[in-house]
Amino acid sequence: MFENVKICAGFRFAGVHCGLKSADMLDLALLLSDCPATAAAVFTENRFPAAPVLCGRKQIAAGDKIQAVLINSGNANACTGHQGEVDVAAVAEVLGAVLELPRAQTFISSTGVIGEPLPVTTILKGVELLVGDLEKDAVGNAALQRAAQAIMTTDKSPKIVGVEIETSMGVIIITGVAKGAGMIHPNMATMLAYLLTDAEVELETWSAMLKRVVDRSFNRISVDGDMSTNDTVLALANGVSGCSLVRESDLEALEDGLLKVAQELSLMIVKDGEGATKAVEIIVSGAPDAAAAEKICRAVANSALVKTAFFGQDANWGRIIAAVGYAGVEIEPELVNVSFDKVRVVSGGIRDPHYREEDGAAVLQKPEFSVKIDLQSGEDEFTLLTSDLTHEYVSINADYRS
Repeated sequence: MFENVKICAGFRFAGVHCGLKSADMLDLALLLSDCPATAAAVFTENRFPAAPVLCGRKQIAAGDKIQAVLINSGNANACTGHQGEVDVAAVAEVLGAVLELPRAQTFISSTGVIGEPLPVTTILKGVELLVGDLEKDAVGNAALQRAAQAIMTTDKSPKIVGVEIETSMGVIIITGVAKGAGMIHPNMATMLAYLLTDAEVELETWSAMLKRVVDRSFNRISVDGDMSTNDTVLALANGVSGCSLVRESDLEALEDGLLKVAQELSLMIVKDGEGATKAVEIIVSGAPDAAAAEKICRAVANSALVKTAFFGQDANWGRIIAAVGYAGVEIEPELVNVSFDKVRVVSGGIRDPHYREEDGAAVLQKPEFSVKIDLQSGEDEFTLLTSDLTHEYVSINADYRS
């Protein structure tokens, strides 16, 4: 599936089973740069941030360059008090020693069950296994796939994207890997994403670029309206390609490529939403201002009634209109139009006179479609991706700790 994904130069990967998860499921991953990389990150806004998030924030705020990223699944190391941060430091210290790197250049991420102490001894044994994995096969698609599989929790499949970008300095590559299927809700989700490039970029520029990209990608998806304690998007630029990007045109090309990777990963997350059978683009246009467009878009995308209608392939446009109406935005109902793809369902706030139920139902039978809401009250718009809400979602989350 990912055999031909572009992989940026100067990064190596490993993924092993160390015992955090059952059987032989991969549960510990390493992303290793050949040299210290300029690092930027965006973290969860949850008021119960996990220990690795607290530690990561300090690293990023200090402007530390990052060379090694260790990610475990199966344990979130969240709501573990001061001991959680002590455990992060212990793992980072050993990882740095094994790889002969300064502790400040190692970055730790975790995902999994909240409230359980981090099994440090198990993870440290896994670090030794990772080094062995690096020695066997640390480059190429197979190694990257093992790392991507090791960070999954309820994901059905790994998520990897790579693009090649032409710049005035030469060709650069951006590679992205992510996990996420449930607790998906802006700002971000129970997702981890790592965006890697072999370009060289100035730190302040890289940080600002990442924030813009996240706002237009990972912050525009919703599966279930729950925000995690652990979400992290880490972006590393190691400069191994020799392309130092300072020209405005080159930086624009880099940002376009970064956005493409992030948006493709975002779509993969929505399509892999726990129990999801639909990926739906909600588009609100003609809004009086940007904030109004976003509020209405999120109200529709997060509505349990709307999402269950998507699952049932029920063209119940009344649920969409209701969500538009309770979003807290002043609108003129007699101006609102709604379409499923190109099928006009509502015109001027009422059922379109030419609408046929079978036409709407045909759109909702597709695995991917759009819901377009035109308020006809301004020029602003907002778009995000959502999924349906299914019986399987309930089953997965009812049994998550079992």
